[in-house]
Amino acid sequence: MEPPADRGYKGKKPISANDGPSLVELSGYNPKRQEFDPEYDNDAEQLLADMEFKDADTEEERELKLRVLRIYSKRLDERKHRKDFILERNLLYPNFFEKNLSPEERAICRRYDIFMRFHSKEEHEELLQTVISEHRTKKRIQELKEAQAAGCRTSVEAETYLEQKRKRETEENAHRTKESPRVGASSQGGPNPFMASDSKDTNSRPTGQAASSFIGDMDIMSFNGADLLSEAEKRLCGEMKLPPPIYLKMIEIMSIQIFSGNMSKKSDAHNLFKIEPSKVDRVYEMLVKKGIAQP
Repeated sequence: MEPPADRGYKGKKPISANDGPSLVELSGYNPKRQEFDPEYDNDAEQLLADMEFKDADTEEERELKLRVLRIYSKRLDERKHRKDFILERNLLYPNFFEKNLSPEERAICRRYDIFMRFHSKEEHEELLQTVISEHRTKKRIQELKEAQAAGCRTSVEAETYLEQKRKRETEENAHRTKESPRVGASSQGGPNPFMASDSKDTNSRPTGQAASSFIGDMDIMSFNGADLLSEAEKRLCGEMKLPPPIYLKMIEIMSIQIFSGNMSKKSDAHNLFKIEPSKVDRVYEMLVKKGIAQP
């Protein structure tokens, strides 16, 4: 289903994917009010919250207060610039160009987001098309080299070999997923070892620790939802031995608490999960990097 029309939006909206909370919901954007909650640099107003001009002010005091107002004005300009950029570039909705890309290709596109501010929308999309085209060409060359090394001499033989390889990898991934432990959210019923680090087994070893060691021996990408993670998030899950489904659930819960005003610092999240506080802190820090949480 397409996202509802926004009064403050300029241009057409691409079709959104029904794969969880939308970027509009996660960003806290209110289409009717045409503003984010929280806004960028949300504490800017505190700079002059208690400031007032008085008849008794000296010339130096008046100049200092005027300087504070100019600083505040620049911060508002930056806030407006960022909001306008997001809306004009339609960054709150999935991009048509990325709709049919593989998770690997979408991850490549994310690495080029930093250059978006230097390009027009058309220039940036042209850049992405060129980068993805180059990636596919290099990948195709690598596949053909692999097929040639396997003894293929014609394009038909190469395609047959590559198709069989892809089928075999799909079957292996499906088999690995089937044999992996259940790592869904605890709300699905039954104990969740990754969210209950305070429980003990017969050897007095934390159940979460035993399960985490098992995760450490597995490929993070074998879990459902791994394709939704950025490269930094994949590294984080690997380092913490935290399954992607659990990580995504923690991100969702924290985001909801932040946007509802119930969480303002990382320690507020410790009681939400039965897991080591240090891991909760690292997930919270990822939200800070995303601009959702306050440091």
